Amino acid sequence: MYTLIEGVYYVVGLSPDGDSVKFKANNPALWATIDTDNRERFEEELKDDDGVVTIRLQAIDAPETHYSPPSLRTPRELQDKVSTAGVPKPRGGSHKQPKHLGDRATNIVLDYLGCTDVKWRRWGRNTWIDEAIIDGRKVEDKFQDAIPGYIITNDVERNGRPLGWVFAGPPPIADGSRLSREEVGQHITASVNHRLLREGAVYPFFYMGLPGAIRIPLMEAAKQAQEDSAQDDLWLHDRTADGVQLPSLQKLYQDEVLYPYLFRRIVRHWHHSMLTRFWHGIEHDHAHNTLPTDDDLTLNLDGFFDEQDPWIFVVSQQDFLKLSEVMDVQGTSLQMHIYPYDIVFLS
Repeated sequence: MYTLIEGVYYVVGLSPDGDSVKFKANNPALWATIDTDNRERFEEELKDDDGVVTIRLQAIDAPETHYSPPSLRTPRELQDKVSTAGVPKPRGGSHKQPKHLGDRATNIVLDYLGCTDVKWRRWGRNTWIDEAIIDGRKVEDKFQDAIPGYIITNDVERNGRPLGWVFAGPPPIADGSRLSREEVGQHITASVNHRLLREGAVYPFFYMGLPGAIRIPLMEAAKQAQEDSAQDDLWLHDRTADGVQLPSLQKLYQDEVLYPYLFRRIVRHWHHSMLTRFWHGIEHDHAHNTLPTDDDLTLNLDGFFDEQDPWIFVVSQQDFLKLSEVMDVQGTSLQMHIYPYDIVFLS
């Protein structure tokens, strides 16, 4: 079962993006209705900002604006050599896809919530909304906007963020209402999740626990957006199915638009390859100037599926396959032969 939770959204002084936004429930007791394996992590998040939590929009994958790959632990047998080598281990860094695509998704979320004249501020690597007009008034201070709305949710992801369908305005049914998957499917076209897919601002990201009653209208929205692709639509720029040559990460930053799931996989593969080369050099006492550095963005995708090759269900074929069976990845080239809306991730 899913729960409808009424509350308010916050954006001023914060950094909302195309797939996440801050939210505070009017009745915090309703969070207890969510059956999740990540309860402890969620409770920590709930305490950090006086009940304000980040909602991760379900079933969508927005262009990355600041992705940092997870690092790997230094092998135990090399820890002493690394600590005495005096050479820094390659860092994961922060990686983003073409900026205008991520900005468009963010702007659609803000427009949906009724925010206008939004002004952003940057300091170092951080960006946040400095002020905005909300319901006819200028808001400049953090947690003073309180935009009314509601979410529908049934789970929390591993980082403690509730997975939700995000709606603006008053709910059509009572706060705390419990909904079946079919009932959620009837509401879904009013969500910003659906609008983002329909306007071609984000990719779909479907997973095994997402019921067909909810997935099908979202899949149809993504298909329609692809057919109607306009100048600022990501489908017009997407090269996932056409295939791309990726000699470096720089190509991903500036020139090529790919499914964000694959973007993250490529960045992780690059970072782990850098670490492997670094440890190999330390183990064999290579000269410091031959060890990889953070500036080396060279890509080689050989072994791309060695660490992870998830099972997927291909809707159009009604078949279970490994992701590697619908992709060609070798050297610096990558191509996926089906569209993201045709994939349900099973693992």
